[in-house]
Amino acid sequence: MSLDRSSPLPLYHQLSELLLGQIVGGQIKPHEAMPTERELIDTYRISRITVRRALEELEHRGYIQREQGRGTFVAPARIQRGVAKLTSFSEEIAARGMTPGVRLLALRREPAAGRVAHELQIDPGTPIWMVERLRLADSECIALNLSYLRFPDQITLTEDELTHETSLWALLERKGIRMATADKTIEAIVADEDQARLLQVPRAAPLLLVEGVVYAGDGTPVEFHQIIGRADRYKYYLHVTR
Repeated sequence: MSLDRSSPLPLYHQLSELLLGQIVGGQIKPHEAMPTERELIDTYRISRITVRRALEELEHRGYIQREQGRGTFVAPARIQRGVAKLTSFSEEIAARGMTPGVRLLALRREPAAGRVAHELQIDPGTPIWMVERLRLADSECIALNLSYLRFPDQITLTEDELTHETSLWALLERKGIRMATADKTIEAIVADEDQARLLQVPRAAPLLLVEGVVYAGDGTPVEFHQIIGRADRYKYYLHVTR
């Protein structure tokens, strides 16, 4: 396929979209090397500046990665999560043929305050559980997950349970608590210093913040969560009808 020099679209953008089509279509697979600058110059008869701008656009959008001394490679495919069906992170990762993992950062019993109490529909000061975890896919850090949990006093959580069970929801189901529905919001943020360190991305890198309240079958709020995902490895999709 050639570039259209009569088009009002800049040549670098045309080349970027052409290469993106090859990536999305599977002609160039994740971790494979991209054509070199010289190959692209010769193939499409364009300048080095045009090629570099096209590659910079793909890199900025997270589709390619440049490795010093090695070249330019297709980035790993983003993990997709649907929002029409209530599934756990572990279920989504496993459904895509990857191995889910977890790294427990914190577990504590604490009094609910401010927004957490509001979202869980309890009085401020009511004891809740707070769980902070790193979520992994094939041992790669994908997201930071904070969960604030409301359930009866006789139900407890231990570090050992949360270290060996990748799915919090599966653990809660074994304790008699089943997640049924959820309300979620998604927004773009940039990584602060702590988030960048934990997710192994540069400071101010783009991230996706998903906040949600998950309800049991009787409508009782069970979990308020904040999932901070790497935008270069994580995306959400919708299927809608009219």
